[in-house]
Amino acid sequence: MSRTKKIKKPGRLRAPIVVAIVLAVIACGFIISSTSCSKNGKPVVISATPVPTTSLSSSLEEYRGKVVILNFWAVWCGPCRVEIPDFVKLQEKYRSQGFEIVGVSMDKVWPRGGGPETVAPFMKSYNINYTVLLVNDTSALAGYQIPQAIPTTHVLDREGRIVKSYLGPRSMEVFEQDIKPLL
Repeated sequence: MSRTKKIKKPGRLRAPIVVAIVLAVIACGFIISSTSCSKNGKPVVISATPVPTTSLSSSLEEYRGKVVILNFWAVWCGPCRVEIPDFVKLQEKYRSQGFEIVGVSMDKVWPRGGGPETVAPFMKSYNINYTVLLVNDTSALAGYQIPQAIPTTHVLDREGRIVKSYLGPRSMEVFEQDIKPLL
């Protein structure tokens, strides 16, 4: 008697994953639109539209008066993933002193990327505790140079001026040296 293995069809494996992702997106309260969404651990969708709140510059206005690390990243970027745990620690350690990290996900505008359905579960798995903006269109980055590589990170002073920029990952200690004098 020969034993035969039952081969599952690929579509059957994908369906539960797709359903789980959809439920996660709904549970996080995402609205895929050109307006801002809640920032409490959830991506904020920004896009290039005439609405002032849908631009990176406008979105950063609410951080005026705070020291900000502005980090351009994507879920598929290995070096970006290396920095995230340190960003989580920095946010916890310095938030009460007027410090914020703002991640700008390039997932939607770069060929390999995805939208909130990709970024939301990633944020949860990395325990991201800072604001993440999801750029739908590169024109939403008006006023900022579009990164040629990621991660690209800028340190902004309390007036919103870029005081330091980095291409590639850096350690928590490097960023602490940058932000401490600005706090």
